[in-house]
Formats: sequence, C-alpha cells, structure tokens
Amino acid sequence: MKLMNTLLFIMNHPLNKKNKLGSLLCFLKWQLKSRLYKSEHIYRWVDKINFIVKRGEHAMTGNLYIGLMEYEDMSFVLHSLKETDNFYDIGANVGSYTLLASGVKRCKSFCFEPIQSTFERLIDNVNLNKIQHLVDARNIGIGDRNEILSFTNDLNTQNRVSKDSDIDNTENVDVIRLDDNFKPSIPSIAKIDVEGFEDFVLKGGKNFFSSSNTIALIIELNGSGKIFNIEDDEIHKEILSFGFSPIRYAPFERRLTSLESYNSNGNTIYVKDIEAIQKRCNESDSVCIHTSNDLII
Repeated sequence: MKLMNTLLFIMNHPLNKKNKLGSLLCFLKWQLKSRLYKSEHIYRWVDKINFIVKRGEHAMTGNLYIGLMEYEDMSFVLHSLKETDNFYDIGANVGSYTLLASGVKRCKSFCFEPIQSTFERLIDNVNLNKIQHLVDARNIGIGDRNEILSFTNDLNTQNRVSKDSDIDNTENVDVIRLDDNFKPSIPSIAKIDVEGFEDFVLKGGKNFFSSSNTIALIIELNGSGKIFNIEDDEIHKEILSFGFSPIRYAPFERRLTSLESYNSNGNTIYVKDIEAIQKRCNESDSVCIHTSNDLII
C-alpha cells in the first residue's frame, strides 16, 4: 500500500502529470540503479544545476522523482528571488534550496547545517556546481542563544535538537543567534527547516525577521514544536508580529493568494508586501525543471 501511494503521488504530481509513464520509469530506474551501484550519482536538476544523490537521501531522491520535492515553496524561491538578494537557508540539509538560490538565481546564500556528515554533502553539491563564491556555508545551528546543543545525526532529513543527551547517535553542535551575526541590509528571503526548533530560531532573530529587508519567509509548522512545549499557533502569532502574512503560491499561474492562517500540512510561505512579491514573481525569468520530461515554469 505504501509503495502504491508513493507511485500515485509521483505520477500525479503537477510536474509529472503530462508524462506519468516517464515518471514511473524514472522511479524504477533509480530503484534499480541505486541497488546495483551504491555509489553517488549525479543528475541534472534545474537549468544547468546538478545534484549528487545516493540511496537513502530522501530529499534529493524526491527531487529526482518529481522535479521539485517542495513544489510550491521551491517554485516560489525560483520566481521571487533576484540576483541582487540574499537567501538564508536555516536547516539546509544537503543544500536543495541553496542550489536553487545560488545555483539557479545566482544570489548570495548563507546556509546553516548542524550535522557534520550532512554538511559535507552540502559542500559537495556546492563544489559540484562551482558556486563556492556565492555560498557562505556554516556547520552550525541557529537558536535563541549562543551555546552548544546536542543534535541527532541518524534521522536523515529529520535530524533535530535532542532533549536527551544520553541517547546514542548524537553530536554536539555550536549554535548562534541570527541577531548577533546578521543584519539584512538588502532584500532577503529565509527558509527555516529545523524540526521543532522554529520558535528558538525566531526568538534569536527578532531584529532580523522584523527588518523591512526580510521580505519573505518559508517555514514548516507541523506540530513538531510540541517536544519543546511550543504550539504552532504561538509560532504563527510571532511570525505575524514581524509584519508577515501567510500566502499560497500557484507556480504555473505565478499567483499569490492570501491565507487566513498557516498551512498545517507542509510549509507556509509568509510575505510582508504581497503586491511587491507578486510583481517579482511575474517578472522573473522562466526556468527548466528536468523531471521525466523537461518542463518550463
């Protein structure tokens, strides 16, 4: 049943629905190839940008199957960012969003990934695409104080701050506050993916997120903050206090629609000036997504 649900998701994805058979073949080819050859593989992704993937890297294999694993949010980054902007990738994993921001859009990225092995994979992707001059990558975490915290390191894309320092498979990581180190002086967009630690990132970056230059924020609110006794509603209210409003993005139409609240099933995009961001998206150049068939958005 799980396999069937996965196949239906892949074939019915907006970037695959015109070539369902091709998307199915892409899935089957990867399953076979990754089992026969357990080394790393390189795939063309968006425009001329490539990524490295190996078996078990869920985020990147998702991009392989459906083009953009987080379809609306990644499309929003591709359409709203300008070359003259900055992008902050907080919880960067192996660098999907950083590749889109600095590899495709050619803007400056600051990315933060606390897990050493994952950070090394991020650097491999940056080096592969020769965008080192555009990426300031740091093997650290972001929080509400400067400290050392224990992080899990065996949960793939769901590694997080550990509340139990006695459990196995953790590593100690330096954590910094955004407000102590960054002041957005040009238009900036941030993405936060920190598995329940969102509130701490926001509290350590109140000046950063309140700045008029921080024009958009992508964040996942899915109840994971409960392990720290923090509710999504509290985080949502804090984000609103910075001047943001939640929106939904339709990539093919390039249309922003205001929402009454956050999206509890996936990421939520927040913007400060919906008309200004709409103009950015309307004026942005198209890009080619290399899915089962090349698709222009």
